[in-house]
Amino acid sequence: MAFALRALYALWALGPDPHAPGAAAEVDAVAWNLARGYGFSLGGVSRPSPTALVPPLVPWAEALIYRSAGHHYILAALLLCFASALVPPLVASLGAATFGGPIGRAAGWLCACHPLLVSASVGAPLESALSAALLVALVLSAAWVKTPRPGRALGVGLMWGVASLTLESALLLPALIAAWAWVPIGLTVAPADRLRQVTLVLVGILLVAGPWCLRNTVDFRAPVLVTTRAGRSLLDGNRPLLHLESDSGPAIAGAAAGKTSEAEADARALREAWKMLALNLRSWPAMAADKLAHLWSIKSEEPGRVVGPLAARLGRLDLLFVWSLLVLPLAAWGLGHTLAGPRRWYQSLGALVVTYFSILGVIFQDSLRTRVPAEPLITLMAAAGFEDLRRRVRALGRGLRVIEGSRR
Repeated sequence: MAFALRALYALWALGPDPHAPGAAAEVDAVAWNLARGYGFSLGGVSRPSPTALVPPLVPWAEALIYRSAGHHYILAALLLCFASALVPPLVASLGAATFGGPIGRAAGWLCACHPLLVSASVGAPLESALSAALLVALVLSAAWVKTPRPGRALGVGLMWGVASLTLESALLLPALIAAWAWVPIGLTVAPADRLRQVTLVLVGILLVAGPWCLRNTVDFRAPVLVTTRAGRSLLDGNRPLLHLESDSGPAIAGAAAGKTSEAEADARALREAWKMLALNLRSWPAMAADKLAHLWSIKSEEPGRVVGPLAARLGRLDLLFVWSLLVLPLAAWGLGHTLAGPRRWYQSLGALVVTYFSILGVIFQDSLRTRVPAEPLITLMAAAGFEDLRRRVRALGRGLRVIEGSRR
């Protein structure tokens, strides 16, 4: 059902002549160059130039389709729909491991018809793909914490490397996961073995992401991790709140024309961003509050930023608003119940990841796209909240009283 909803949405949103919308255009251009044998590059056939403006995993996957079937974007869109359709079973697996089978299944059904996740499969392809990769990494991390083994630790690191190549925003998440896992792993293995397993996680990340980082460093003659857009994101994400016009476009255009490298343009944007923020220290609290309010808005963004051309056809119907009114209160209840429960450390994994993406939204971009990878974990909290309320209502209806387990 999840794939059917996303595929129907893609066919309807893209129309009879499908083209890559908005944020997907750069990914599509790189994928087509890859498929034609011009490498990971941007620009025309006459002078393609190496690029790292987009992370590599999604363009590589799209290039495989273009190489065999030609440049038909609808095929890439259906591939992204398939990746997004993996989110419901994955969140069900994570929920079963952390909360139990019923909560996991409920979260899976919620993700299958989540309006933001459905629309993101077309309008935010990188964030949508990261949702699937992130959940695989979290499922493996939860299994590793339950039964620590060196092989499992290496597998966790390999999957976090894949997630980092899907979208650079996941690059720092393994450090958070390692900090979360440090205490429970120490309860079952010796301190030296715990350190060894955490080191294996790092080794796995380096094995997957290392070659790409090395390629960037060689091509741009500068240390570049996953992409060359961190400075631009920081600059463009904070300019509007200070009522300043964006001028990073010419810098990127200059990089594309060969006048300056992408790494140099990004470093210049980063320096300008820090200079701008340093001159407006007093505005930081107001900017953070505004970004958080926008990031966790219960209303959809204006047409074209996430949902594409279909937004004009839907008119005034805001499915995200209706969804948020129903789900977010349950998620808040589920979060409170989780943090007060006896397994709060283990079950807080989702809340930590949601907090991580909220911090990224405050620092960089605050659009709904930033929130897409965290949405499956919000639905998991909502399913936990619904299950707790259902249990309490049933107990009260039978004249019983719910007794919580020990918190030790």
